[in-house]
Amino acid sequence: MAKPADTLAIVALNLGGPDSLDAVEPFLRNLFADPDVIQLGRLLRPVQPLIAHIIARRRAPLSRAAYQQIGGRSPILAESTDQAKAIAAEMVRRGHATLPFVAMACWKPFSADAVEAIRGAGIHHAVAVPLYPHYSITTTGSSFKAMERAAGGTSVEVARVERYPDAAGYIEALADRVNEAILSLPEEHRARAPVVFSAHGLPESYIRKGDPYLDEIRTTVGAATRWLGIKGRERLAFQSRLGRQKWLGPSTEEVLAELAAAGERAVVMCPVAFTGEHIETLQEIDILYREQAHKQGIAHFARARTVGTHPAFIRALADLAEGAARAKGWVH
Repeated sequence: MAKPADTLAIVALNLGGPDSLDAVEPFLRNLFADPDVIQLGRLLRPVQPLIAHIIARRRAPLSRAAYQQIGGRSPILAESTDQAKAIAAEMVRRGHATLPFVAMACWKPFSADAVEAIRGAGIHHAVAVPLYPHYSITTTGSSFKAMERAAGGTSVEVARVERYPDAAGYIEALADRVNEAILSLPEEHRARAPVVFSAHGLPESYIRKGDPYLDEIRTTVGAATRWLGIKGRERLAFQSRLGRQKWLGPSTEEVLAELAAAGERAVVMCPVAFTGEHIETLQEIDILYREQAHKQGIAHFARARTVGTHPAFIRALADLAEGAARAKGWVH
């Protein structure tokens, strides 16, 4: 039996989400207070917590109403936990003693909670696996910083999986989910229905500062389009805009309106930047965008499920985790 010191920790990193309606406002406060997520600049950074408090209070009623539509809480912790367990199980299958943990950026369990649990298990080696396929300072970068802060000064050493926008297993899983959605359409629409890859938006200013997110999203869409053989049917769009800055476009709303105006009567939606279900998929896509599409004449609205614990996706993450651990000399 492996000793705790020989055991690896797989730490699934994700944004997190409120576990009750009462948690919505403090969750939003944590989100808006993160200087990597909401980049106000150095001059405003000292007052960012105050600004975050004001914005969270204003947005909380709208956000609570959205969460009420999907059961009053975010499913992201349960989804991320299942993914962490699946990666750890695959690592065990490969002969590596491994235990799963989850670290969220904006709600419990935070990175400090994960590190405390890892230390409590007597583990010294942790592989941080972001459940964001595409690197952005707002997601992967912020989560890595939190993990490093939590592990600093402890016996826990952290290895990183940085990004995987075109990992074969991820693309295979994404394509499988899209094909499932295509097959749910009436047969006459399956061969030509547009496939809208909807990614979480980001202010254009972040991209100008060097954030690689847009390039990596395009890499995924290109790889998935080739895998599926749907060249010419794909559209890239961006959802979840916030604030008055100019965000990446076109927006998902705009693309749906254009498709409807062009006479399309069926569409497939693929949430490309989301590996698990949460508010952006279950409420924004499944309710708001579906309603918009139907009102504008798109009768058939098929949504691809997120990759979740698709076996190919889990194998891809295990490959990446194994590689990161091997680079540190923790596994052979």
